[in-house]
This record gives sequence, C-alpha cells and structure tokens, in this order.
Amino acid sequence: VCALALAGLALADTPPLPVGTLSFTYISNADLFSLMDSYHEAYPSLTELYTIGTSVKGQPLKAIRITQGAGHGAIPGRPMVKYIGNMHGNEVVGRQVLIYLFQILLDEYATNPAIAQLVNTTDIYIMPSMNPDGFAAASTADCGELGGRENANYFDLNRNFPAQFAPAPSIRQPETLAVIRWIESLPFVLSANLHGGAVVASYPFDDSRSGASVYSTTPDDDVFRYLAATYANAHAN
Repeated sequence: VCALALAGLALADTPPLPVGTLSFTYISNADLFSLMDSYHEAYPSLTELYTIGTSVKGQPLKAIRITQGAGHGAIPGRPMVKYIGNMHGNEVVGRQVLIYLFQILLDEYATNPAIAQLVNTTDIYIMPSMNPDGFAAASTADCGELGGRENANYFDLNRNFPAQFAPAPSIRQPETLAVIRWIESLPFVLSANLHGGAVVASYPFDDSRSGASVYSTTPDDDVFRYLAATYANAHAN
C-alpha cells in the first residue's frame, strides 16, 4: 500500500472515471467491478467477463478476458496468458497495474498497432484482485504489511497453494480453490502473479527437497530465465 500512497494516491470516494480515462486513485472493490462491467459493455467483441468464484466474504473473484473475438469460446492456436494481482490484499501495486493494463489494451486497440497485434494473437485473462477482502481491510500508508495481507480467514493465500515438497495446507481457502479450478480448466501457457514490496522477477521453482536455499530448476528453466531477464531488463528503473 505504501508504494502507491507515497505517489500521492488515495482511495477514491467517487466512482471511477468513464471508459477511456485512467483514474490515478485507488478504487473500491465495487467500483473496480463496475469499471470492468463498463469496459465489457464498451468493447463486447474484445472482452468476456468471468467470475471464477467468491471470496470468504462473498466478493466476486472477477476476471476480464481480452482477445479479438472474445465470447466465442477457445480460439484454436491462440495462446492463453493469465495475470493475477492483489493476492496479498495490502499489496496494491499489482492491482493498479492490471487495472491500467486492461484499460490500455482496450482503449488503444483501435489506434495502436502493437496493441492490436497483441490482442489479435493472444488470449489475455486479467484478474486485478484475488483478495478483495484483504484489499478492503487494508489502509493507505500502512507499511507494517499486516492489515489486509491475508484473506478474511487470516490465511496467506500465497502459501495456500500446492508445493512440490511442502506438506499440503490443512485448509484450502475459497480464493485458492477458485484459482486452482480456473488453472485446471484452461490451458494457460504463461501466467504472472503481481506482488509488491520487492523489485524481483521470480520464477519456478521457489523451493527444494532439502529446504535449503539452492537453485531449483524446472524442465522449462531456460524459458523462465529468458522471460524473467527480459522483464527485469525492460523495467530496470
């Protein structure tokens, strides 16, 4: 939360600006969902809305699909890419970035050839907030990393997924289960989860059989290293 508070942002008390305008404020969960609805209404041929489940407190886990011809099911040969933000409710940079991402992809589709090429050839799924309950509980300028980090059942969602060596969590949370079902239902070829608080581009695996801090590769290690390096080098500042 602090990262954006220091940039002069605060939670908006009014509905977000109309389609086509970036709002440089935090917006409530209700206003986020309304903004996603507005963009779907404005760009029906490019978008599809998903609610993959609900949070502990019943907030929708809402995602927007962006691709040319959205709404007509899977498009053969078009790679599916997934972005999730705000897994920790008080880490809001990723949430804001993904809001701006879906806005820019749609608002500039008709005028920016690079964006049109991306949207025409990639099936993009964006969930700005995986932890809407945590976001609602967080406070601007709270740098203690406590309020809102966990879900409403006080579980750290980032540690509630399966891990290759760690014991399975005793209780899977509804937000975690919804994302697992989503992942299993669609053949995503790439995914990214946006956090806040550290400037790193992490990639699998993040554990080891011994528990020691050693480099733990996957069969796709060369691909992950290339992607992480490309992202880091392009965002050095």
